[in-house]
Amino acid sequence: MKKRIDTQMYDTKTAKKLAEYRHNYDDAAYTEILYKKRTGEYFLYGEGGPASPWTQPIEGNAGAYSSGEDIKPLTYKQAQKWFEKANNDDDSLAPDKVYNREFGKAQKDEVKEATSINLSRTAKRKLEQMALKQGTSQSKIVENLILSE
Repeated sequence: MKKRIDTQMYDTKTAKKLAEYRHNYDDAAYTEILYKKRTGEYFLYGEGGPASPWTQPIEGNAGAYSSGEDIKPLTYKQAQKWFEKANNDDDSLAPDKVYNREFGKAQKDEVKEATSINLSRTAKRKLEQMALKQGTSQSKIVENLILSE
């Protein structure tokens, strides 16, 4: 699925799939997949039955709903909370290894080193916007981009 939200493009075909969550209860059944864009932003793709969180209203039929699908952008903290829930439910679909890579805390013996980089004004503004949107630091965004390769 591909969707533009607030000038940002989200595409399940080009983003990296990180984890999956399945809720299997009749009409309330749904699947959610956490993705990470190349630029570091997280988003959730979901699809489900007429009683799921991903339901869609049926036009012209007030109060009636059908199965649906959608994309929802997530901040860093929202993605982390979602992953924790999915990991607790089924760690084979949301593995510890992926959680530790994406959200793991620095080890006590891991020393952070200061560095300096030069960016164009456009890139600097984009980095600032990404940090605000994701609710994390600019350093964390750069580090995640480097370590995800």
